[in-house]
Amino acid sequence: MIQVFSFDACPWCTKAKKYLDKKGVAYTVRDIEKEPAAYDDLIKLTGEGACPVILFENGEYVRGFDQPAIDRHLGV
Repeated sequence: MIQVFSFDACPWCTKAKKYLDKKGVAYTVRDIEKEPAAYDDLIKLTGEGACPVILFENGEYVRGFDQPAIDRHLGV
């Protein structure tokens, strides 16, 4: 399952989730403000706490709301 590291006040996080919704992609939200383990996992993954980060099932991820990169990972 795809994971989206985000937090409520992040406009780019909202855009990324809406884009995945539009594409019909299932994902799990990892809220870094409400779930301390999500923040820890994000730091381990990327070395920083910036959001959004979309983590794909193969372990690769996209930082920020980068539509072309997201599409490449989705194979569209």
